[in-house]
Amino acid sequence: MLAERVVQPATPRVPSPLLARALPRMPSLARALALGPALSLPPPLSLPTRLSLPTRLSLAVTLVLSGLVPAILGWPVPASAAAPDVIVYGDPTLRHALLDVAARFTAQTGVPVHVFAAPPTLILAQLRHQVWNDVVVTETSWMDQAEQAAVIEPGTRTGAWRNTLVLARAPGAEATGAAGATETLAITDPTPAATIDGPAVLAALGLHPAHVQGAANTAEVAFLLNTGVAGQGLVHLTDVRADPKLSVAAPVAPTAYAPIVYAAAISTVTHSPNAHAFLDYLHSPAAAEVLRADGLETVP
Repeated sequence: MLAERVVQPATPRVPSPLLARALPRMPSLARALALGPALSLPPPLSLPTRLSLPTRLSLAVTLVLSGLVPAILGWPVPASAAAPDVIVYGDPTLRHALLDVAARFTAQTGVPVHVFAAPPTLILAQLRHQVWNDVVVTETSWMDQAEQAAVIEPGTRTGAWRNTLVLARAPGAEATGAAGATETLAITDPTPAATIDGPAVLAALGLHPAHVQGAANTAEVAFLLNTGVAGQGLVHLTDVRADPKLSVAAPVAPTAYAPIVYAAAISTVTHSPNAHAFLDYLHSPAAAEVLRADGLETVP
């Protein structure tokens, strides 16, 4: 039984995102406080080179109240202190689906799951900088890079789940199929912030709309649709399922883009004894039902 495999939290304690990011850096913070006004911290926790005494005292009090007295006093701190809560990072378009699965997992086990979304480039950078992260869910090409960088635990990679592209319709727009001659079509620009090369997809489809609006990512495409700037937009099916105001105007032919497949794995900086239980739960029939409703198909 799943409930027998998880480690229950002793008390309802939800670590903040700031605390989750700061934990791996605590020895550096403790040394900085001990050294006095001259601070030299590794990125991304860069601080002004000099802090006033009141500021240093305030920072020290914050660390004490956060339960980090051992780090301040220089006591040994385990490199991977266990925390029952599960921290999950996924691609932005997966956030809604992962939140739904996490809610089911928590309802069944009582273990809190905290879902954060970030572009794959940032997820990989966070893992390389040892930011607390238990479970990673991202596109397979980025998971390949994570494996090569040795930032996920060997043998934990699992999956996969397939997403599709669609043309989404703005609220109140008529069902016209592909973007009409007078409609503005929003697409993602080919940048590291986006996982869809919008112009390449349009070219593969043979579409040449008169008005095209570029966007940084599919979340911005959805914003352009919801604000009436664009009549249709190129997004993931998961983006449409996450936004009740949007609907599918037309599917995009699978031949117009490379398969969009995701994998999951345990990171090398995991702190939760329940990470493996959540990873296993992603393949349960209950999770598959939720993911399907949110736009993801489990790949056999």
